[in-house]
Amino acid sequence: MRLLLLFLLFTLPILGQDIVPGTIISSIALDDTQSETYALYLPRDYDENGSYPVVFIFDETGEGDLAVQQFTIGAELTSSIIVGANFAIKDSLKAGLKQTEKLINIVYQRYAIDDTKIILAGRGDGALVATAGAYTTQKIKGVIAINDIYLDNTIFRKNSGIRLTLISGDEGPKYYKLRGYQNILRSSTSFAGYYEYNGGNDWPEAGFLSAAMVDILLTKAVSQEVVQKYYESDLAFGELLYRQQKHLPAFSFVQDLKKQYKGRVDLDLQKELLKTIRGNATFRAKRSRKTAVKYAEILLAEDFQYFLNEDSKNSYFDNLGWWSFQMNDLDEKIDSTAANNQERKASIRLKGYVKTLVDDKYKEVLGKKPKIEQLLFMNVLRTLVDPTNQQAFINAISLSAKDGDVNASLFYLEELLKSGFIDYELLYNIDGTTALRIGEEWNAIVKAYLGKSKFH
Repeated sequence: MRLLLLFLLFTLPILGQDIVPGTIISSIALDDTQSETYALYLPRDYDENGSYPVVFIFDETGEGDLAVQQFTIGAELTSSIIVGANFAIKDSLKAGLKQTEKLINIVYQRYAIDDTKIILAGRGDGALVATAGAYTTQKIKGVIAINDIYLDNTIFRKNSGIRLTLISGDEGPKYYKLRGYQNILRSSTSFAGYYEYNGGNDWPEAGFLSAAMVDILLTKAVSQEVVQKYYESDLAFGELLYRQQKHLPAFSFVQDLKKQYKGRVDLDLQKELLKTIRGNATFRAKRSRKTAVKYAEILLAEDFQYFLNEDSKNSYFDNLGWWSFQMNDLDEKIDSTAANNQERKASIRLKGYVKTLVDDKYKEVLGKKPKIEQLLFMNVLRTLVDPTNQQAFINAISLSAKDGDVNASLFYLEELLKSGFIDYELLYNIDGTTALRIGEEWNAIVKAYLGKSKFH
């Protein structure tokens, strides 16, 4: 009887579905309730009497078939089974881990899985669950974390044997977080690789996912023939990135192949391709721009962190003008049609970074019994870094009214309505605004945007 440590085991039928190797099955029920499903891909050479690596994918959108599609190239290259959860990982980490456990237990009993080659992969919130889930058992071979990570640093000090690959979109809101972990883990034997791709919260190209699988599965026990196959696949993807004019990701990817394959294959083709990319005039121009932009980006990121700590602690309302200026400046660079794409990407990263930074600080402040002025400052700041945060506007309206600042309360009421807020009843139930909402000014603003008002 198979045993997956710390996971309960279930033996369930596949509910009569035909599984065809080499074909994506978009929806298979986990049990006879059919309330939760998963997508599946079995490699073309699949034999139920064999034993195969498996990748379990958890995604914040719950679109398992799309996730599985991205991994099919890696599946065929490494002869692996791919499983994608068709349920969104958006609840608490604890709830997500329960969903993860159920999926792994059931799938483990249905297919020919090699229990020494189990990989957890996740994107966004799914990456948090994948990395956290790996800590519950010593049976996990590796983790592929895309655009976020939950990491207990102690696990890598205990030589757990878990291999970790990070993949980050260069416009993603967690870009700084992943870069930071890359620097921390660089010297760890558990750290398998780090990749950056052009994009934000979307899926990376299939070649990056294939390379990540190889990072984890490539061991000393792998035959020379298979190593050569992995190398040729990675090299072909590096060349594809270059031909697609993705010069910076191409250079970084091809450069890292030396570390992966040195001493195991002839690297002449890698050296030749790297030389070609390095000699390209467009690559050199892009790298120069990135270097110049990166310095300014780092300084501004440090400013955001420093001033947030100071301003939130002391409720420096006078500094809100500085924050507003910085957000407007970043927005202009993001919306600009100027040729400097590196500056645009840096601005996108900074916007995502500062939003996460402020959200985290707000949670920290809430846990310390703050005074009303500190709460008001933090909510106003939240509206500046994220004008779509309607709850922050509502909080600012309520807190301003409680603080006796009628003009501020009316101002944030109008800003809330400008953001597209349409919950008419809620506007007349905001805490602390009883006197205001029966007044003429409040009702005039509501009527101007929603076409009606309760009073006047």
